[in-house]
Amino acid sequence: MAKFQSSLFLCLMAVSLACFTPSESAAFSLKLIPRFSPESPLYPGNLSQSERIQKMVEISHARANYLVSRNPTTVDPENIHLPVHEASAFYSAELSVGTPQISQYLLIDGGSGLIWTQCLPCINCFNQILPLYNSTDSATYQKIPCTDPRCRKPLCKCVDGNCVYRQLYGGGAVTKGILSTETFTFANNKDGVLPVPNMMFGCSNDNLDFTFRGRKISGILGLNTAPESLITQLKSTIQGRFSYCLVYGYREMEATSILRFGEDTVSIRNDYKTTPLMYRDLTTYYYLNLLDISVGDRRIGFPAGTFDLKPSTGDGGCVIDTGAMATFIDRGPYEKVMGAFDEHFTSFGLERVHKEVGLEYCYKNNPKFRPYLAMTFHFEGADFKVEPTYMYFHYEAKGYFCVALMPYAGKTLLGAWQQQDMRVVYDLNLGVVRFAPENCANDKF
Repeated sequence: MAKFQSSLFLCLMAVSLACFTPSESAAFSLKLIPRFSPESPLYPGNLSQSERIQKMVEISHARANYLVSRNPTTVDPENIHLPVHEASAFYSAELSVGTPQISQYLLIDGGSGLIWTQCLPCINCFNQILPLYNSTDSATYQKIPCTDPRCRKPLCKCVDGNCVYRQLYGGGAVTKGILSTETFTFANNKDGVLPVPNMMFGCSNDNLDFTFRGRKISGILGLNTAPESLITQLKSTIQGRFSYCLVYGYREMEATSILRFGEDTVSIRNDYKTTPLMYRDLTTYYYLNLLDISVGDRRIGFPAGTFDLKPSTGDGGCVIDTGAMATFIDRGPYEKVMGAFDEHFTSFGLERVHKEVGLEYCYKNNPKFRPYLAMTFHFEGADFKVEPTYMYFHYEAKGYFCVALMPYAGKTLLGAWQQQDMRVVYDLNLGVVRFAPENCANDKF
């Protein structure tokens, strides 16, 4: 165990993510709970199909705003105002914290790094139905000293001998607490559960202006590549790998999926396509090198560099993310892509309608119409084909459908709706993402 702790500590100090050799490999999983599932702590009730789709559009917009709210280069957290996470995250997960274990629901966020949960004794805490984590009751809780390299600026500063972090969110919400370590317990296929000691996390005892539906959310689980994220902390243990396979559901993203780590990741398949992760020295987001787009069999032929990130402004680039449902395309390329869709549908006599906020290309449904178009993202070294099943929102009761693409000024974002029934594997050791079609309903614990 000392060897595991030493390797974990070295990984945390290596901001460049250079710790590749696992000292004690492990496999564990988290159940990804979409907010439309009755299991979700954010369950909005039994919405109609059109209400679900509109909610997905709203979440997608909030998520896009979140991901472009800051320049990809390092900035002072005091100057970052992120949207409140409930509006910009779709999945949550249940895990256990402390000894004895206490169950907590955390929002899954691939766009942030810090892991935090509400922590007694509170200065200010938002309402929470589940018992709050009490650091004084846990035999495995430890504060991180101010002299520890992990107590780093600009995330933290030393206050009265404690390593204190402070994160601002849009609308005035703020979380503040003491950077600490604790044992987190995850699901494990072999042994049922896997306790992971000495996880760095935020013991948030001062939280203002957070409101979470259902009052079950306790905090945030950050999954980007920042040093404080779950992925980076456990990089050696999980061999730098994690994956998911989002289950397709007729009722719009109601089914749960599984987020797999380390040896639990399905990593050996002959049909994987591989593309590099980009801009790893500039940003903690997961950027892919998008070269071109095809609508059906028609390749648009965008000039080289159309989708490149511009580090000086933060504009451009293509992020792969599960927080947004629909996919966004930078406004200029978006017009050409949607022009190809529109030309196809109008050639069959389908009438375009303007009824949905955020979805600009919608058409009256013809029950006999079959030639729905697929779409292909041409990434460096790999084509990501989105079959027609995952390219549209069908408003069956209202008699029309919409192309599940939206414009966003300066950014392209591959969302969860277009990633359904696709095994997506992130290999941070090699700096690549792999993907292949899969029936995700068969992915079980």
